[in-house]
Amino acid sequence: MMELNQALDELCDCEYPANIDDIKDNCENLTVEFQDGSETTLGEMLDLLDDPPETFDSSDELRGTLMSLAPRGSVGRANYDDRGSTHNSRDQQSF
Repeated sequence: MMELNQALDELCDCEYPANIDDIKDNCENLTVEFQDGSETTLGEMLDLLDDPPETFDSSDELRGTLMSLAPRGSVGRANYDDRGSTHNSRDQQSF
């Protein structure tokens, strides 16, 4: 079992364009554990797609698709921003 990013690094290291059936074959046994304690395989995540593409043109496309399928709260705190506090438009001054 591994973290999502580690599993994605392993899965996304292939030649592109990559056929989705080949990707599913390569990832059906890659089990990931999320920060919330839940587990699934990357193959099960891809099965969630209503209209899956036949191919992925790049590792970024595949990674983005799988990250969008990860359960909420599974890859960190929601709305977390390490760039400082967020400001309300009422609090900001215009110069």
